[in-house]
Amino acid sequence: MKVRFNRWYNAVLTALLSMLGYSCSSDDIVDEYGVPVEYGVPTAHFIMKGTVTDEAGTPIQGIKATLKVMPYQQPEHAYGIDSTMTDAAGKYQIEYHQLLNEKILLLEDVDGAANGGEFQSDTIDISKLEPKKIGEGDGRWYEGKFEIQADVKMKRK
Repeated sequence: MKVRFNRWYNAVLTALLSMLGYSCSSDDIVDEYGVPVEYGVPTAHFIMKGTVTDEAGTPIQGIKATLKVMPYQQPEHAYGIDSTMTDAAGKYQIEYHQLLNEKILLLEDVDGAANGGEFQSDTIDISKLEPKKIGEGDGRWYEGKFEIQADVKMKRK
């Protein structure tokens, strides 16, 4: 008897919840401006690239470029998203999706005196750079593809 009741109870609950779920996700729901109501997070694809040179303009190989998120403009809470090393031409490229706006690029000489000498670390606030749109979005949550160019001249220690 108890098993039969549980099956009946589960069937009724399943039917009610499926109807409620369907009505909540209907495409017919619009706000007061006539725009369909959607839930999600706006995203965009970014390509951060540039060239690292010394003060004389010579490309530097072996510089570590780290993309970091700095929540609430507090450097002590910064954490890395991705990193790469510059190639023989001093070029780097990091691709990421926009999650938070407070991003910085940290450039560090991790190989010491190799590859042209020792250089001081440098930090770039990405929010001060103007992204260039290179791909269109879908008109909904995906805003498109952007490119950010950040060329850096590093000082010797």
